[in-house]
Amino acid sequence: MKKILNKKIIVSISLFTISLTNFAQENINNSITFIQGDSVYKINNKTDLVNLERKPFSIRYFSKPYDSKNHQFYSVQVAILQDPIDTLILKTGQNTENISYFEPGTGMAPGSNGMYDTIVITNTAHHYLTYENENDKKVYLISENKDNLELEWKISAAYYEEKDVQFIDLKLSTLYFVFFIDNNLNGIIENGELKTVITKLK
Repeated sequence: MKKILNKKIIVSISLFTISLTNFAQENINNSITFIQGDSVYKINNKTDLVNLERKPFSIRYFSKPYDSKNHQFYSVQVAILQDPIDTLILKTGQNTENISYFEPGTGMAPGSNGMYDTIVITNTAHHYLTYENENDKKVYLISENKDNLELEWKISAAYYEEKDVQFIDLKLSTLYFVFFIDNNLNGIIENGELKTVITKLK
């Protein structure tokens, strides 16, 4: 009887440990971090607030590699909005085909260097962040753990009202970053796949 009880306890502990590991891994996979100078802002909530100075910054996140050969198109899609009303249409279970800035064909081309150095503020398109290898990338590789990559998006300026502007000259004081991380590539917003970051520019 004692042996059976001990075995049950060991099994329970093992299952609990696995659950904690999976939970921690899920949190890591879905975490987003804004970095500006020595300031680091980690985003784990579905909606969060970040205060930034009007100068360049970067965003770090986790994603599986984009794999064009096997049609595994892992990416992080990011829309940058100026009006909070454009975020109200978002809900769990929604198909991105019904969202104006995430629908098929709204992924914007990167700059001439293949990167999104300049963010485009619009409610009709999004940034399509991918990393396949060092020759085919839109963001920078920081580290990798098996098939999970830590990536960095470096942002130096903005495109607003049909012109490039430095953040110091940007008329807006608040931007709304909407991140969609489609972990299972089904085009449906599911729990943990969507984050909205309200970004205040000081």
